[in-house]
Amino acid sequence: MDLYESVNVQTEPDLRQRLLANGLNVVRCEECEMSFRVDKPLLYHDPARRIMIYLVPFAEAALETGERQFADLLLRLDGLLPADIPAPNIGLVCSRIELVERIFLLEAGLNERIVEYLKYLLYTRNAERLNPASKDLLFNAEDSTEEALCFVVQDIKTRKLEAMLKYDRSVYAALSEVFDRDEQTPRLLELFPGPRISARALLLKELGSEPEPRES
Repeated sequence: MDLYESVNVQTEPDLRQRLLANGLNVVRCEECEMSFRVDKPLLYHDPARRIMIYLVPFAEAALETGERQFADLLLRLDGLLPADIPAPNIGLVCSRIELVERIFLLEAGLNERIVEYLKYLLYTRNAERLNPASKDLLFNAEDSTEEALCFVVQDIKTRKLEAMLKYDRSVYAALSEVFDRDEQTPRLLELFPGPRISARALLLKELGSEPEPRES
């Protein structure tokens, strides 16, 4: 079977839909007809939208290992580019769910750090209902409107979608204006320095909590 290590959705647009439909890097056994997905590092590239995202499918507990793999990728990429061309901005995610969410988010023209900051506010203001160790917040592009950004609450263990939360888009616009100022931008970068930008990961680190194991 052909397994992809990178996809360019400008030259092969059908790969985007296969990825979104959970059909990329899926292997089917001819004897028992069982199908399963092979989770491996994958670079998603959409040149037309200037989107590059690197998926390293690792568990939360192995975050440092995934970040080292990501750093190795950047070093290899930097070595391939001419000296006068800086390496492109590449996002890091650790599951297929995160990858799909980030694709929709960037395609909508949203700033991933500000969206994660909104998630951070939702988590901290709803601490009794939204435990980051067992609940995930996912950006919902389909139901978002010009008036509101939508997020769905997913139980990590059961993978069930339990509720929908909305955030007034004017709040996003106000935060974009605030964090666009030179004196405020460092605050957002300090909160989410990268390479992985995740409100849930930040809260788990702050709380010292053990996350529920997640299926990607």
